[in-house]
Amino acid sequence: MVLIRSLILSASVAALAVLGNAAPTPSDSMSIEPTPTAHHEPTPTATTEPNPGQPDTHTDACGVLASTNSTELKYKHVVDCYNAIPFDSAQAATTLSTVLTLFKDYYVFTDSALARTAPEPFANAPHDIVGELEKIGRSKYTSDYKFHNDILTAVTRLGDGHAAYQINCYQSFVFVQNLSLYAPVVDGEQASASVRVYLDAAKRGYDDCIVETIDGEDALSYLRNYARDIHGVSHDPNARLNFMLASQTYDTASGIFIDSPGDFSQRGTVPEGPYLDYQLKCPNKADTVELREEWRVLPQIETSYTDAASYVANVCVGPPETATPPAEGGVLRRRDEPVRRITKRAESEPTPPPTGPQFPSADVLVTGNATVFYHLKDQPNTGVLVCHTFLPSDVEAEKDVILAGLTAFHAHNVTNILIDFQGNTGGSIDLSAFLVQMLFPNKKPLDAAFPSDMRVSKSLQDLAKLSYNTSDYGYFNAHDFINLSNGTTVYENNDLFDKPITQNRNGRNSLWTEKTTLNFPPIDSKYITPAASFPWTAKPENIRILTDGRCGSACGMASYFWTALHNVAAYAIGGTHGEDLSMFSFAGASVLKLSELQGFFKAANLTSPMTDLPYKNTITFSWLEMYGHGREIPLEYDAELYRPKHRLGFTPENARSREVLWKEVVAAAWK
Repeated sequence: MVLIRSLILSASVAALAVLGNAAPTPSDSMSIEPTPTAHHEPTPTATTEPNPGQPDTHTDACGVLASTNSTELKYKHVVDCYNAIPFDSAQAATTLSTVLTLFKDYYVFTDSALARTAPEPFANAPHDIVGELEKIGRSKYTSDYKFHNDILTAVTRLGDGHAAYQINCYQSFVFVQNLSLYAPVVDGEQASASVRVYLDAAKRGYDDCIVETIDGEDALSYLRNYARDIHGVSHDPNARLNFMLASQTYDTASGIFIDSPGDFSQRGTVPEGPYLDYQLKCPNKADTVELREEWRVLPQIETSYTDAASYVANVCVGPPETATPPAEGGVLRRRDEPVRRITKRAESEPTPPPTGPQFPSADVLVTGNATVFYHLKDQPNTGVLVCHTFLPSDVEAEKDVILAGLTAFHAHNVTNILIDFQGNTGGSIDLSAFLVQMLFPNKKPLDAAFPSDMRVSKSLQDLAKLSYNTSDYGYFNAHDFINLSNGTTVYENNDLFDKPITQNRNGRNSLWTEKTTLNFPPIDSKYITPAASFPWTAKPENIRILTDGRCGSACGMASYFWTALHNVAAYAIGGTHGEDLSMFSFAGASVLKLSELQGFFKAANLTSPMTDLPYKNTITFSWLEMYGHGREIPLEYDAELYRPKHRLGFTPENARSREVLWKEVVAAAWK
């Protein structure tokens, strides 16, 4: 069983010909304008800030960027360099062909994204990703940056945290504002006056000043519009708002919660302009404060370059990567267990808490790479399990940490557990399923599994035939899936992929596997046996979940199981006061990188239908979609399952102290 342990969890309708489908060639779908051959002499640097996406005639812009001290970098330096990258129509055609094939033949939500209705808490409009990509192919481009940015926008609009288009060439710098913001509920209300400065990194005394306007617009309206129109990650604009705003994040290196600026104040892509204008009202100042805050620019690369040509060669393209050689004889190999990192015993033990407690009334009992166990001294029958990620350095070691933490709770007479999932954007499905079963042990083998299916194409069928029962290189091995038509046994042949069924979703016909599910291994008795004696085991009244909607992927899966199947109550905090907020985001799929899929084809000695992209990249997509139990809508779009039982708002007090927040939730949960 190799699959589960390695899985990691973001116009007109055109009919798809799924089997044997290939992306259109440049001649029949693309009108990308060829690169101009005329030579342009350098022009003086513009005195006004350029608009990203507009071509710049300064041919040495990347040289200026390279020669500028990192502490003196400006927005203009980066934008000028990005706009100086020459457009190559052949590279653009290759890129678009590959991305279009990926979203036609492998991405599972291409058809579901066309849905015309979005029940609350969702607010996403129908999005035809294939149509958008084909439209890009028909457009004329002279700017390489504009071309790639249009693809990025098309993918981001899916609102799927598993779908990402990241080109190193145009994400080599981070843009940071000195002001990070939050939107607390004050005196039971959340209006424009509720937007405040969470932290002023420049230490000018603006902390907790009221932000009245941003770029001349009411601050709360500005942030809500930005979350609605620009920011991806979730179908819920209020969950996106929480991603944007400042929060506290657990730092494993220091063992404490630290302030995180949020995606609005710290961006990996070029912002809309060189600065933001703020109007602040501060309690210690009589007059309104007018601030024009330029974006600080932080380089994320150490690669050397001297001009646009060397920037393309060294940053965008980079040195060639060594391809994974095919297995002996061209046949995929299989191993029943993943290769584990051999560690010394001391490295697997729970690490001791940091010197000096961060919270006076919350003792740290056990810490790991993904979980921290706190005991509330003022509420001694309550423990807080902070699960800040499902992606530890060692999944098996983290299972031991979880058992040690729960055992420590039991030793301290804890009977109630609050699980804090804030900011947990996912990770290992295996660890997620393990945690679910440690609190609610399986009654049936499929209790920890989701009904699932996959999009089928001719190239996927070819890969699946070679993958069957022979290798752990790829995820398309039918022997790693349960055959639901005959009970709970794995597939003993390749029928899962060889016999697809036709489905019409939102007016588009596609081929799919029949419903199946991942083959989760049973939990070792060394974990289940002690868990059976804990006073909270299988008792929903003794367990609560705290989330801010930034609980993604594997975290969302755990939340779904506890709330939908085991009736555990969840408290969702933040977003917009008085509106719904999702408990979790992008919970309905498993993620795969394009480079991994290409590696599967290479390992199988098969020719991929997609060409490797010219530029270094991280392109991810959802390859396996999941359903709630007894549901027909994919979990990714099943808004009803995202609603929490309880809503809370951040306040100036609890937004900066998890200890304060935990006490509030515990007091409300167990009166």
